[in-house]
Amino acid sequence: MKIFRNTITIISEIVVLTLSLLWYLQNKEYEPLIAIIVASIGLISSFLSRLFVRPKLVLHKQKNHWGRSPKGYTANNPQIIRVGLDHPEQYWELDWNYELEIRNNSSETAYYIEVEYKNLPPKTYIKGQIGKIEPLTPHEKRIFEIKLIQNVAGNHLDADEYLKNNVDIMTSKLIIKLKYKDEIGVTYYTIYNWVKDENKLTFC
Repeated sequence: MKIFRNTITIISEIVVLTLSLLWYLQNKEYEPLIAIIVASIGLISSFLSRLFVRPKLVLHKQKNHWGRSPKGYTANNPQIIRVGLDHPEQYWELDWNYELEIRNNSSETAYYIEVEYKNLPPKTYIKGQIGKIEPLTPHEKRIFEIKLIQNVAGNHLDADEYLKNNVDIMTSKLIIKLKYKDEIGVTYYTIYNWVKDENKLTFC
């Protein structure tokens, strides 16, 4: 219904503009000039509204929890380890868990949504998806659960340092690209920078 109303409005403005031009060409009077200006402004406004009123899919990540798990001692340790004194080298599994929210932050429904992950780190596990033909209605959201895992070796102090810093190194180039359409089939994009937690809305 909304697209029908918008189309009727644009057609009406084109008709008024055409008739005003014909009127001016025949009579060369001021009244048709005023009608031409008003119709032109209305037509430009209608086209601009189609550019700025668009579905706007945005993403936001939230770190839930993270931790380290020992997976055994390496061969680089003395035969006798003094508990509380030595810092033995171990194998560790580090994990970081996030919720990634995808929200339609607009009054327009988004259709044919595609999600593309660029430079996704190894051992990244994603739970959740959006079907390509499943629309995202105004202000609706989806939650994805994302888990990143890294295996390292070192003592517990090293593991804590890796846990603090490595996830930003691993995801420094991670970009998520959303591709979607509005109800008349115009394609839009959202480019999400993972580290900065920033969205860029584009047309290409």
